[in-house]
Amino acid sequence: MKNVTVTMDEALLKRARVAAARDGKSLSRFIAEAVEQRVGRPLTQREALERFLAGPLMNLTDENGKAPSRDELYD
Repeated sequence: MKNVTVTMDEALLKRARVAAARDGKSLSRFIAEAVEQRVGRPLTQREALERFLAGPLMNLTDENGKAPSRDELYD
């Protein structure tokens, strides 16, 4: 974990402390979770692969439904 200095208006800081306390969290955890919601978390390798595989299929067949030969691909 890295320490970060954040500058904010005193009134906002008071509201953030109250909100963190209401959630039963430290102010640090509260702010970290808010940032994570905004920027997202990194995908695991499995999640990234599943997202890639869920994308649109690539139609490689010609109008007759035939796939190109190796020679046709590398012409």
